[in-house]
Amino acid sequence: MKKLIAFDLEGPLSPMDHAFDSMALVEEGDKIFSVLSRYDDLLALEGKEGYEPGDTLSLIIPFLLFHRIKEDDLREVSSRAGLVKGAGELIGNLKETGWKVHIISTSYQQHAHSIASRLNVPVFQEGEQRVFCTELSLDDSYQRLGKEDFSLMEGVENYILDNLYTENLESGEKDQEMKAYLDSFFWEQLKGTRLGEIFSKVRVMGGRRKMRSVEIILHRHGVFLENMAVVGDSITDFQMLKAVEAGGGFAVVFNGNAYALSYGTCSLATTDMRNLQYLLDLWVQGGREKVRKQVKLREGNKKEPFYHWLVGMEMSDIEEIVEVHKVTRSVVRGRAAKLG
Repeated sequence: MKKLIAFDLEGPLSPMDHAFDSMALVEEGDKIFSVLSRYDDLLALEGKEGYEPGDTLSLIIPFLLFHRIKEDDLREVSSRAGLVKGAGELIGNLKETGWKVHIISTSYQQHAHSIASRLNVPVFQEGEQRVFCTELSLDDSYQRLGKEDFSLMEGVENYILDNLYTENLESGEKDQEMKAYLDSFFWEQLKGTRLGEIFSKVRVMGGRRKMRSVEIILHRHGVFLENMAVVGDSITDFQMLKAVEAGGGFAVVFNGNAYALSYGTCSLATTDMRNLQYLLDLWVQGGREKVRKQVKLREGNKKEPFYHWLVGMEMSDIEEIVEVHKVTRSVVRGRAAKLG
């Protein structure tokens, strides 16, 4: 067996939602981000052509530019990020035992490269890319922008804050108005502007693009999906989880939400990432069947870590598991647990 594994970054490895914290540099940016995150979910569920879950990171670009946020600001925010308990030790153990560790992250490169460095995962090693993320060049963009490029932005921000933001966006109360207003802004008003040109060129590493990264890893090693383990937790990971599970690989949902738990092989709810080692050791020793047997024996545990075998689960059973994961997800990620 080729010991190949790819981790999502935000959730499994670091609790910070870097884009949210970066928007928090802007006055009331946390509220603006929450609205855009809800809008991102609406677009993803609608199946908008060419749109990927996680493209919130492209939606906030006009706002970052409007407030002249620099790449050093993004790095400074990243420097404040913590690591999930046990993540460093787990990564170290995996590398020592011959695993090829990869990170496939929706995050901007300024954050993904920083966390990867702290975990001793090189961006490139032995001629192979090990960290896949969203490339972003903010500083170069300012040379192409003038005051006229931001003529829309102040009014848009005020409208979002005055009319679209509520404390309970998940209620859906604002969805219709939000969709109509932001559709007009992003896909009509920005079109043809220099600001819109920069926004449209950002390719966020989410959804199908994460799966494409898995395919690149497999191709380089000359193996198939059954040789791959992936770890994810949210809607940006579901394509990757779904494909690896369907291909006979090992798709682990770590402190996941409903979007991810519906597509994994098995799940782990815990505050300590080192508990993943147990599942990976079982998989290496005896494949999916050994994992299934051992996880089934532990599914009645009343204390964490909580393991569940997801294959063949009814939706009603998944909903019960979501509640278990919601608790540990909230402990590990705090405010970021609600953002995707």
